[in-house]
Amino acid sequence: MRFVEYLPYDETDPISIETYAQGLIGSTFKDILVSEIKEENELYQKIDYYDNPRSKGGLGNLIEEYYFLYKPNSESAADFYEAGVELKVTPYEVKKNKELKAGERLVLGMIPFDREIPATLEESHIIEKISLMLLVLYRRDRNKKRTDYRIDYVSLLALFSEELKDDFEVLKSDYQIIREKIVTGRAHELSESDTMYLGACTKGSTAKKSLQPQFYNPTVRAKRRAFSLKQGYMTYIINKYIQPGVKTYTPIEVQPEGIISFESLVRSLVAPYIGQTSKAIQYQLGIEISHSKNMLSRLVLNMLGVRGDNAEEFEKSNTIVKTLSFESNGSLRESMSFPIIDYKDFAKEEWEDSWLYKFFSENRFLFAVFQKNTQGERVFKGVKFWNMPAKLLDGTVYDEWKQNQNIIRNNNVTFKLSTNNTVKNNLPKKSQTKVIHMRPHASKSAYRIQSLGFEKGNIERDGNQLPNGDWMTKQCFWLNNSFLQGLLADYIDI
Repeated sequence: MRFVEYLPYDETDPISIETYAQGLIGSTFKDILVSEIKEENELYQKIDYYDNPRSKGGLGNLIEEYYFLYKPNSESAADFYEAGVELKVTPYEVKKNKELKAGERLVLGMIPFDREIPATLEESHIIEKISLMLLVLYRRDRNKKRTDYRIDYVSLLALFSEELKDDFEVLKSDYQIIREKIVTGRAHELSESDTMYLGACTKGSTAKKSLQPQFYNPTVRAKRRAFSLKQGYMTYIINKYIQPGVKTYTPIEVQPEGIISFESLVRSLVAPYIGQTSKAIQYQLGIEISHSKNMLSRLVLNMLGVRGDNAEEFEKSNTIVKTLSFESNGSLRESMSFPIIDYKDFAKEEWEDSWLYKFFSENRFLFAVFQKNTQGERVFKGVKFWNMPAKLLDGTVYDEWKQNQNIIRNNNVTFKLSTNNTVKNNLPKKSQTKVIHMRPHASKSAYRIQSLGFEKGNIERDGNQLPNGDWMTKQCFWLNNSFLQGLLADYIDI
């Protein structure tokens, strides 16, 4: 609904809308409010309202109401429906290497669990949301109030364009993966990590409270979910098109052509090297890789024709490449480590907001498997795409995460000293878990235990403080090597 009789842009013309929107560049959200609200008390009230991250009025609503001069609504049609343009206001951040990173996934619209779901992406309600988007990007600085964030980029993004035709094919494939689970009554097993670019993210104050019946399986309730463009894909879009100013919109609709799936392409590229030693593969590729910690990772990327540290498709699809080297008897020495946790932050976490949950629900893996032969040479055995099933994540993994959190949150960590000053704690050991466990991830141990009057090591460098004031060696979660052995049993010789 308009607030004025004549808009300062042509609401039927995408280019006119984009040109007007570019007037936002360099402004903060507060600047927009100041230019439109003249009454001082009302201005301060609105600034306080939009500075509150819990307010129902998001920053996108602010731009709709006070810059584009129309009332925000929750209709499924595009925001500028006569032009077929959807407005998306979203944050970005700057990494240490100066590259831009999407601040979050881009939510498109709810996934309907209470009715039949259309057979194709083109028939779905989100097609109007993604066909042509006006992206307004602001830099998020967590040291500033929200209305002080500055808008830096404005651009139309056309997913039907020639530049993005291959990506659109992937989006269509992702839609089918999501749809297949829904129509087979398995909406409760959906995970954002099932797909490459188009995700099925949880939606609701807490996912457990948002459980709803399924149209295709009424007896089992599923978490409310929304279609979204995944964070890795949005990071790619920002660095490939938005920041460089590449135009993707043309008035003529381009029909994308079919492409081979990314997973099939990866398997076909590595297939010729299966059964060969790492040395033979290097010889065949005409390269020489020094024996370093990431030697096998670099070798796998070279098999795929990637000369850098990562492949564009992996970053776009939140796919993490991990190489695993098995012993000749089929055993795997090491579990897989993840980032070090802060004990105090960990004690306060809710499961669905936790780092571990977000990591496994949003990312998938490409496991590249090697195994030593009897001569001690590493032989390439193949690759496996894998993502954590939702049932496993919300079941066993949650239980094992919670066991550790309860001990730390309730100040129930106990320590036992041996005669050589080795310290043991009562957190669940790997042998007591099925999927994940927590253990030290530091070069040396460090403790300050008040009740025992005991101190050891470099506390500041290798330790982290528990909620009760004690200090314990830095730890992280590990994916059990026994779990990985079972997952990849078909690839190894025992």
